[in-house]
Amino acid sequence: MRLTLWQVDYDLDVQAFHRRKNIGLHHIALEVCSEMQLNELHEKLCGNSDVEIEFAPELVGAGPRKHMMCNEPGGIRVEFIWPGH
Repeated sequence: MRLTLWQVDYDLDVQAFHRRKNIGLHHIALEVCSEMQLNELHEKLCGNSDVEIEFAPELVGAGPRKHMMCNEPGGIRVEFIWPGH
């Protein structure tokens, strides 16, 4: 799989993406191998001032799956999910 992200030219009239009113990428989801890895990732990202944590690891529905959501420095929402097995 290849994922290409483009850097914005801030000399132009940049419009921020709004997930409820724009067409485009809502978020990207990446699976992690374990609940411990999800928690460690959350701790690491909390220490990065360029990353906005939308919510910490929490159950998906009744569980046991867990996920967290953050915004990377370019503004893309990234979900990290542990499938619970």
